[in-house]
Amino acid sequence: MFFLLVTVFILIPIIEISLFIEIGSNIGSFNTICLIFLTAIIGVYFVRQQGLSTFQRLANQIQKLETPIQTVGEGLVILLSGVLLITPGFFTDAIGFLGLIPFTRIFFIKLVATFILSRYGVHKKKADDTIEADYFEIDESEGDNK
Repeated sequence: MFFLLVTVFILIPIIEISLFIEIGSNIGSFNTICLIFLTAIIGVYFVRQQGLSTFQRLANQIQKLETPIQTVGEGLVILLSGVLLITPGFFTDAIGFLGLIPFTRIFFIKLVATFILSRYGVHKKKADDTIEADYFEIDESEGDNK
């Protein structure tokens, strides 16, 4: 958890500042600012479009009484992608756009699910798992003598 906080609050701003300096020195500060706004506008458009589509899919699955686990995960990734895309920066925009691609979105969902399952010790039951129990036999003839 500490490593995650260090990454979010120290490493990502360092990466963003470095990218601002590098890109700004190549295309100019005004163009860099325009590019930041452009990626935010394009990102919001795609997040809105995919978010509405995911919400409709979620509503259909609930109506059919299906369990929408995958759809909820996709919705969360799209929401996080939207937050990353409106955050000024090129690194966060790149991660945000990756969250909008269906293939990488599923990869993110599986990555988070694997992390959560491994961290909290939850695992799937294997077919060869043995369940130990005590048992006793009931003699049916004893019940008839009463």
